[in-house]
Amino acid sequence: MKQLYNKFGYGFLIVLFITCLIIPARSTGDSLLLISGITIPDLSDRGKNDNDLMNGFILIRDGLIEMVGDIRSVPDISGDVRIIEAKGKFLLPGLIDGFAAINNQAYANAYLYMGVTTIIAVDGGRRGPFFGNSDPGPRTMRLESIGDEKKSAGNHLKDLASLHNRGYKVALLKYALKPSQVEKLVERARELGMATIGEFGHTRYSEACRIGVDAFVHTTRYSLDLAPRKMAFAVADNPFSDDLESPKWKYYKFLSKLKEGDPGIKEYSAVLGNSGTFIMPTQSLSYLDIPGARNLWKETIAVILDEKDINNPAHKITGKHSYSKKVQTAYTELILNEKVLESAYFKAGAKYLAGSATDVWGTMPGISLHTELELLKRIGLTNREVIAASTVNFNEAFGWKFGKIERGFAADLIILNSNPLKDLKNLKDIHMLLKGGKIIERKRLLSLPGKENGQIVKREEFNLLDDQKIFSRITKDNKLLNEFKYLNKVRTEKITYISDGLKVTAYLVYPVIEGKYPCIIYNRGGNREFGSISKSKLAFIFARIACRGYVVIGSQYRGNDGGEGREEFGGKEVDDVLNLIPLLKKLENADGSKIGIFGWSRGGMMTYLALSRNSEIKAAVVGGGIADLSMMKNNRPDMEKFVYSELMPDYDKNRDTLLHERSAINLVKKFPKGAPILLLHGTADWRVRPVQSIRLAELFLKERIPFRLVLFEGGDHGLTEFSSEVDNMVINWFDKYLMRGEKFPSLIPHGR
Repeated sequence: MKQLYNKFGYGFLIVLFITCLIIPARSTGDSLLLISGITIPDLSDRGKNDNDLMNGFILIRDGLIEMVGDIRSVPDISGDVRIIEAKGKFLLPGLIDGFAAINNQAYANAYLYMGVTTIIAVDGGRRGPFFGNSDPGPRTMRLESIGDEKKSAGNHLKDLASLHNRGYKVALLKYALKPSQVEKLVERARELGMATIGEFGHTRYSEACRIGVDAFVHTTRYSLDLAPRKMAFAVADNPFSDDLESPKWKYYKFLSKLKEGDPGIKEYSAVLGNSGTFIMPTQSLSYLDIPGARNLWKETIAVILDEKDINNPAHKITGKHSYSKKVQTAYTELILNEKVLESAYFKAGAKYLAGSATDVWGTMPGISLHTELELLKRIGLTNREVIAASTVNFNEAFGWKFGKIERGFAADLIILNSNPLKDLKNLKDIHMLLKGGKIIERKRLLSLPGKENGQIVKREEFNLLDDQKIFSRITKDNKLLNEFKYLNKVRTEKITYISDGLKVTAYLVYPVIEGKYPCIIYNRGGNREFGSISKSKLAFIFARIACRGYVVIGSQYRGNDGGEGREEFGGKEVDDVLNLIPLLKKLENADGSKIGIFGWSRGGMMTYLALSRNSEIKAAVVGGGIADLSMMKNNRPDMEKFVYSELMPDYDKNRDTLLHERSAINLVKKFPKGAPILLLHGTADWRVRPVQSIRLAELFLKERIPFRLVLFEGGDHGLTEFSSEVDNMVINWFDKYLMRGEKFPSLIPHGR
């Protein structure tokens, strides 16, 4: 390569680059990429040096930086190489957002579009659940808190070990921790290779500096050392209230009145400046409250963001919050005085990291990291120091192998058309984006597929124990009864996913302990909102199964619970069930090779229809299932009047056809012979007469479809008299044929 450059110069390299784009490279076992002629700004020593490489190159092999240097020292390279000639452009590490949420694919696209290739991922509460299956998406270093509650040091250390075992990279040390506990946690985190970020209350930040916590987050939090201890303790005990009379806001008002030159500020600034701890202001939390702030909805990438996903979003037209005058004044005074505090900290030598705190108080993915960089500039950092705060400083703070253009580091890079050292706005003038050495086409990030069946577009986690009706039903003296302690072993989410281009609502329950679990699709009964998945069903059906080691998911069917479209009682909404299968295959904790299905009543009909159209399902359970809609109509005329005629398209014209194609008794030949079916029915069921399951069982027997029919004497439609027996039977069936994958006994007549 060196000889090629010396002989032919840049013109040849350009031609060679174009050729590489046209002719597929031969496989050599290595993936090589050469970026040549580019300017690489010097960000070393936290942006204090300026020895820029003006005519440089970078060689990338299999996603890692292999070599960086002057173009004249390009080595001989064997094998195929793709060349990007970038003379006149500027190369930076991909930006890092040190405190940010990722809830959906739109967030992932927004981060990448704005040049953010790594985030420290925060989730839960106002920020929503972690979206871990983005494609494409930024590198995610997951963070979880320790010390929200008062515990012994031993128990806090157990929590830390649990986080490490589950793949978390950062421990957020919180308000309830005392100095001795912080010291033990920091020591153990270092042994485990985990980073530590502090958000303290009962531990002074000056003490945490001495202990060696890697970083602090939020100006308003790590400035607690400026407040009287009584005030600090009050904040620690109630840190998140938005009431202007709360301890938090009394403290914020205290901060807003501190003046430049205050002796307390000077003393504490010296502590920060002399420590090895980095600070992450997250001033973007209040960016919208600064007079003259831009309307962030006008950023190009904002077109793919849904304001419903964002916590306390700005108004799309005004770009502002709709606060009362009193509240707005309080927020504005706070952010303006944060500049006073941070300017003092910076002058004293404090070390900075950039984090946007997305998506609280209207912060937005990708976009708000750039406002954070603006605000770092406002407190006195040079452009070079600002860029370092969002790149190389993370390597110094946490030791991670990205954020730096150096051999052995991940090739997460942005190529800029304009010099960011002259103007930070140029950080958004991105010519090319690379993550792990692979080029990501930014234009494609401006739209979402939106039509991919099973794609999750929103996830909202909630706690079933927060529901007062459920809580009062399963507790005594405010203590959880033993038989319901399984609710502490599961997590619950409301999700929105794509089915035939529609946004459909579903619910997901899965074990707290991370792992790969077999999956069960639950099909609800009823129609429209009647019989829909309720918190009660989630607590007493979904969670009972999930706690035994299953991912349980159920669709509300299109048109219900805020979903788009309209259900057809066994029509197109069967796709809503089947489209949960590709969803499960992409879910981080789901074993998509082991999928079972479970339905009751109308949900039994949905289960039969799904089985007749899909051969991937391994096992099924149906309770009180509708197998013959014509029989149902004859036994219950109200079903035709209020359900069939209202929901089935053109029912009056195509009655016989519609009922025939929805009835399992007509579809038995289409059922898979590798999915054992457990049929449960009460002999006193008046809603769906037991003869429906009996007749279906006769047809299964004839076609040698593996099944077991269990009739409960005197049982009603829900088999409420046999609930414990039914629960055990259902779990045992799935354990046997789904979890363990046992073979069903031979159906060929045999024996004496």
